[in-house]
Amino acid sequence: MAMVNSNIILVKNIYPLFRKIIFDIYSLIFYGFCIINIIKSKIRVCMLNKQKELEAFYNKKFLDSSMSDECSSPHLISLNNSRVNTDIMIIGQETNSWYGSYLDFKNRGVENQMKIYDTFMDENYEKMNTLFWRYAKMLINNDTFVPVWTNIFKFDLGDDKGRDKNISKASKEEYAKIIQFHEGILAKEIEIIQPKIIIFFTGHVYDKLFFDPIVKRDGDYKELYRRIDELNGVDEWKCALLDLKKFDGFSNFRGKAFRTYHPIYLNRNLDKFGNKIVALLKDEIASI
Repeated sequence: MAMVNSNIILVKNIYPLFRKIIFDIYSLIFYGFCIINIIKSKIRVCMLNKQKELEAFYNKKFLDSSMSDECSSPHLISLNNSRVNTDIMIIGQETNSWYGSYLDFKNRGVENQMKIYDTFMDENYEKMNTLFWRYAKMLINNDTFVPVWTNIFKFDLGDDKGRDKNISKASKEEYAKIIQFHEGILAKEIEIIQPKIIIFFTGHVYDKLFFDPIVKRDGDYKELYRRIDELNGVDEWKCALLDLKKFDGFSNFRGKAFRTYHPIYLNRNLDKFGNKIVALLKDEIASI
């Protein structure tokens, strides 16, 4: 009988403590969810502000442009995607057609043009199987989000028959106009989006077309390149860190930027250097 009474007393003493522990656990879970929701709300507000900044910039820069109506419509980034990860930016060379002409874009406006980007990333990202996208997805190695994707040239020359749409094939006068127009665009996009890592899949032709006249106006654009010690036997000509923050318009960039070949060329040289570059860039993205 004494043992039973002792157990009853023990239970009576433990029960309030047990109830308090349970209450504290539920409280922690509740406050944890509150904190998570606050963080998510702040992220949404931050993303919305970035979206508004991009739209305002694009309205000012692209709608008042005197670019030829025959050029393709511009590739305008949008962040209205719940899966977008603004820490990662993948940069290609230029569009290869992009939903009509520049005149089409002027008629539809910036907001609708940005929706094209959203729709493309929502509906086509997983399905895209070109080497560019296969390598981009290989580096990211995560199906739960999509990167920010842009090009150093926001449009191509258009789909006129008998004419190569590639920017490198523009006439001297046309090219000079395109270069002048693109000054500050990429820098502003990076300033607004604030990625932590940028991968330039651009190659040497586009170094000369873009980095030389826009990013590094004086001297040799190869001064942008920094050798990567981890890439034994792979020089900075094949893959390099870019010192973007040292140059006009990019001074606020606080992340890492890497420049390498377009995936078509990387894929041809996997055994020589491509595999090493891919492994390094995968590790860099995984570490952010």
